[in-house]
Amino acid sequence: MSRNRSLLRRFRRYMTDADAAMNRRGTVAYAAAGVFTGLALCTMMPAAIALQTAKAQWGLGFAAWMIVLAALAALSCVLDYQGCKLGYTAGLGYMRMLQRHIGTKVASLPLGWFSASSAGRLSRIVTQEMMSSGQAVAYFIGQLVRNLCACVVFGLGTWAWNWRLGLMASIAIPVLFILLKLGQKCIENCYADETPAEEALASRIVEFAQCQGALRACHAGPGYRELADSFVEAQRKSVRGLWWGVLGNLVSGMGQQTLVFAMILLGSSLCVSGIATPLEAVVIIGVALRFSTMVSDVSAALFGLEERRQTLDGIDEVMDAPEMPTPAVPGTFPHDASVSADHVTFSYVPGKPVLRDVCFSVPPSGMLAIVGPSGCGKTTVIKLIARFYDTAAGAMRVGGVDVRDLTTEELFKNVSFVFQDVYLFNDTLRNNVLLARPDASDDELERVADLAGVTEIVKRLPEGWDTLCGEGGRALSGGERQRVSIARALLKQAPIVLFDEATSALDAENEANIVRSIEVLRRSSTVIAVAHKLETIKMADRIVVLNARGTVEESGTHDELLERDGAYADFWNKRILSARWKLV
Repeated sequence: MSRNRSLLRRFRRYMTDADAAMNRRGTVAYAAAGVFTGLALCTMMPAAIALQTAKAQWGLGFAAWMIVLAALAALSCVLDYQGCKLGYTAGLGYMRMLQRHIGTKVASLPLGWFSASSAGRLSRIVTQEMMSSGQAVAYFIGQLVRNLCACVVFGLGTWAWNWRLGLMASIAIPVLFILLKLGQKCIENCYADETPAEEALASRIVEFAQCQGALRACHAGPGYRELADSFVEAQRKSVRGLWWGVLGNLVSGMGQQTLVFAMILLGSSLCVSGIATPLEAVVIIGVALRFSTMVSDVSAALFGLEERRQTLDGIDEVMDAPEMPTPAVPGTFPHDASVSADHVTFSYVPGKPVLRDVCFSVPPSGMLAIVGPSGCGKTTVIKLIARFYDTAAGAMRVGGVDVRDLTTEELFKNVSFVFQDVYLFNDTLRNNVLLARPDASDDELERVADLAGVTEIVKRLPEGWDTLCGEGGRALSGGERQRVSIARALLKQAPIVLFDEATSALDAENEANIVRSIEVLRRSSTVIAVAHKLETIKMADRIVVLNARGTVEESGTHDELLERDGAYADFWNKRILSARWKLV
């Protein structure tokens, strides 16, 4: 979305019609309050003249002018209150709808969009940036309109009682506006410099905290160069941004102070020359100070809105992210749970394919093991079957149906996942397993717990099934979290089960539980596994060997591939040798 699009239209994109109408009414109330504030300032000079000369000015004496001033001030206060109430109500409605918009958008994004950086950005949006942008709707827009209207009315009103002051105000207002825009541009450059460097530094700090084990093992903890470089870059950008900020405030502040000085000088000179009385000169100086305060409020509102423009850029980046295409006519999941890859090519970065012309087929209730060196695309195959991404060429099919012809809900309802990095919610162990099928009975829960080795975890934990797993499942080890994930897959009884390195974090005893679980799953589900353990690989009906280029090197049964004495046989023999290693 273009940054040049109206800021109000960008805010109203995330508002209901009712909230947008309320925001408009609030803005009108603020504008009227500004008009009455400007008129109230304009009454000061005739009131002062009436007080000094004891003669009516424009048909009104001093007391009458005081009544007019009080009435204008009262109207301004009432309208200001009304604008504030409507503005804050609209702001709260904006934040409520923005949460819903983001929630709906996130649910429609491809799962491949989510990463550590995108998750951090999303977290920042729904916490800090949402409140920040809501403040713009609730406060800054109204304050900008209110004080601008007051300045314009005052500038026009001064012509009625002193053409010199009117001329000065009429010249000053557009000049000040230009200076404020220049200051706003400086602030924009400040944020453009600082924000990317701050985000990069935050990512490095998180990385530094999470990788302490590896860093200390390599004696790189105290002198982690990437973090040090990020600190230096962030400091450099911060200093540069500071100078932009100082320049912006200097430009806008210089204009305001120059205006105050000029109006004070004008009032004094009028008094000295006898054109104005000392009381009139004092009024001119007082009005000038009040006018400069209004200009300062305009400046603060403009700078506040500029800061929120940066916030809106981040929100729009998420909201404008390409969604997972949905089929025009959604299909239903086929009764045939076979899985096949039909000449699949895929790349994360254009021009650098990870998979090239991959083909395989797995019959219903069959098991396919995918093996190959690191980086060959094994996990990518799993993600394409689950439609985390769409293929660049070819198609992934379930039961002969292209996964792109199924809705995400329909596909996920019939697929279970067991990943290496398992996320558990900060809930009880029972609820984390029941997430797969909340209506499962206690007997079904106990059965899958026995098969996946979760029963041992339950017996060890102080509160058994009611033990909280902690955020991300930190109360459990990696292998235990994976057993919970496998219990979920067993409980869901989905036609297709995808294992990604499902046995890599388990010891020999628990691996036996997993092998037994896979045997149970094969009776009713098609199983696709990225496998490393020999026992898991051997039990597969078919094995696909990917090479470093992301193409299928070999495909067949375990015995067939050993007879060919190719890449799989070499892989198998090396695994056998490594399995015989012993620590002396």
